Amino acid sequence: MDQTLRKTIDQYTAPPNDKLLEEFRFIHNGKTDYYEINDLNYPKRKDLILELYKDYGPEHKSLVKWLLKEEQKGFEVSIPIYTIDLCAFMLYKHMDWEDIYDLYEAKFGTGTDAQVLLDIELVFGLDKERIKEYLQSATKNKKLNKKILKTIEYYESNSEARFKSRNEYIHFFENFKIKGLMGDLEECQ
Repeated sequence: MDQTLRKTIDQYTAPPNDKLLEEFRFIHNGKTDYYEINDLNYPKRKDLILELYKDYGPEHKSLVKWLLKEEQKGFEVSIPIYTIDLCAFMLYKHMDWEDIYDLYEAKFGTGTDAQVLLDIELVFGLDKERIKEYLQSATKNKKLNKKILKTIEYYESNSEARFKSRNEYIHFFENFKIKGLMGDLEECQ
């Protein structure tokens, strides 16, 4: 456990203080090389994300959302996608209904790699049928709600697809997918 990173996590959590995270903020290095990580703070932010994943809970949701947004900024200039997947999962595990918008944005608002790597179960939220009911009855974000509903319906139209329940997905991620992500993240220096 990295005590410095853990201290940052604990200090940020109560109450959230974005000033503590300045050294982790996305900063483009001005380059456009596709095969380079073009974010000066990506290595530090990646280490913070990995430290947070070791021990996180609902009290860390604001930090997870901040990290997810920074990762999405960096994706535009070729940072690895794996940290977005990890942040999206941490948000999913402790999500509330309104977090569906951030999870949808993580999967479909970042780019093709995120659309492929991030699992659709994230967009199914707490429960696929209940999230559809929530989106149909929500009075805010009506246009986005329709878009998310169409996305869910599109995936449901594949009669051969088998989607994991929330508990199955959490088990899958924590016991199988994380191993591959960690291996990929170790290669991202």
